[in-house]
Amino acid sequence: MNRPLPRTYWCHTDTDRTSAAGPPDDLVTTAPGPAVTWIRDSVRRLTPGLDRDARHRARAWLDDRRAAEAAVRSLRRGQGYAYELRTPDGTWRWTAYPVSTLPLLPTDPPLRSRE
Repeated sequence: MNRPLPRTYWCHTDTDRTSAAGPPDDLVTTAPGPAVTWIRDSVRRLTPGLDRDARHRARAWLDDRRAAEAAVRSLRRGQGYAYELRTPDGTWRWTAYPVSTLPLLPTDPPLRSRE
């Protein structure tokens, strides 16, 4: 019997600006909640260095719990999610994609030979 491949979520940040801190490391997680939390935490860490308008837009998005819940639902349905923040210095884009993964190790008990 073929089992469905396990789903994981790949999270990534792109920016067209050069930042001393640089974008955060990518994340692979097995649940949509941590994927959205990673995006939100990354945006939250960036906000202190933003200009007033970009900081206001980022905080409005961070305060919108319905947007976070909708992002989790979207990922559960197998759709990607992205949040984009334009700043005077460039544009940041956070994405989370559901991906199927191949197991690296067998999940069944190993076969044993009879002697």
